This record gives sequence, structure tokens and C-alpha cells, in this order.
Amino acid sequence: MEAQEITIQDRLREDCQEFIKWADTLSDEQFAVQLDGKWSVVEVMQHLFLSARPVARLLAGSRDALKQWGRSETLPKGYDEIASTYKTILGTGVKAPAGMSPRPEDIQIGRGDMVKRFEGIYEDLIRAVEYWPTHELDDYCIPHPVLGKLSVREMLYFTSIHTQHHLELLK
Repeated sequence: MEAQEITIQDRLREDCQEFIKWADTLSDEQFAVQLDGKWSVVEVMQHLFLSARPVARLLAGSRDALKQWGRSETLPKGYDEIASTYKTILGTGVKAPAGMSPRPEDIQIGRGDMVKRFEGIYEDLIRAVEYWPTHELDDYCIPHPVLGKLSVREMLYFTSIHTQHHLELLK
């Protein structure tokens, strides 16, 4: 019997839950403290929230908003290819744009509220994807700050890869 392919919605849900489950093992101090000048767990959660929010908003809105970036003109890249490309770019020392970086005032909402906000944006993203026919995920594009134009599906793959990347760094 052939194994069923995991949907992008299931993958995103698992990524979010894995992150939260791991973060739940930490004390409040471990959750909030920076180590070696790196972002704390709460700061990473805010960064992932800020990164996923525009994608969720675009997917929940009119397809017309995506027309400004044109249609995909390349064959769709798979999850592993997006992961490899992202890993290569990370090796160049690229950093998150300012708009995707946590600000002190954004993380003062309390741990419980931060987790709810983090989980909520992933649920918004998952819900939005449910209204997209599969073929349209490869037709429309969204710009990524360092990866360039990605199809909607590729951007969703990136969101998963990005979540896993930061979780692994934190662990």
C-alpha cells in the first residue's frame, strides 16, 4: 500500500504544534531569555508570526491582489528543493528584514497570548489554503525577500521549512 502524501495544511499544523509543544517544556525564563545574542523563543515566535501573517492575508484575500506579481513561469519546486535553496542562502549570512524582526513592544503581551497569536496565524494560513484549488497553488506567485518570486505552494513549503529551521536552531 502506498503511503499517503501529507498535505501542506497538515504539515503546517504539525510544524506549529511541534514548536508549541517544545516551547511548553521551557520555563518562563528559558522562553524569554536570549542566549549568545540570538533571539529568544518568544522573539522567534514573533518572527515566525510576522513572516506567516502576510502570506495568510494574501491567501485569504482576492486572487486579484496576487496578479501584481504575475503567474508562475517555472515548473513547481518541491519541498526538498525549496529547503535546499533556503539552506544555501542562509549560508551567505542573510538576515531577516526589519519588518519581519521582533520588536520589544510586540513581545510584551504575555506568554499565553503570544502562543495563541502564533497558533492563530498558522490556523489562519491553513484555513485560507482550504479555499485554494490545488492547481492554483502553482499558478500564482508571492515575492519572498531573499528567495524571489515563489508560487503559493512554494511559499507554503517555505513557511514550513522556516518554522522547522528556527525550531532546530532553538533546540
